[in-house]
Amino acid sequence: MQASTCTCGKIVALNRELCPNCGKSMTAIELGNDVVVLTYTTLYTVSEGFNAPIFLVLVELEQGAKLLCECKNENDLEIGRKGKIVVENEKYYFVGNMK
Repeated sequence: MQASTCTCGKIVALNRELCPNCGKSMTAIELGNDVVVLTYTTLYTVSEGFNAPIFLVLVELEQGAKLLCECKNENDLEIGRKGKIVVENEKYYFVGNMK
């Protein structure tokens, strides 16, 4: 998983040029794709061109970086659930580990 780090200690998922915390330049790093679900929501009313429902999850990666992504399986929606991030068609998805 691509991420960025700053000298101020901030780590963010995906690559960024400037730190959202202090505005300094960030350095690209690689994190594992193991995550844990912090919270989730289900969208039943969506914009034209999207199919409802959409399951959104906020996950925490290694070293505290967070990522908001889509979850394909409603059964994976559980706070504290461990899983992985997979990339399909340049989109990030959460997939829960099997229980």
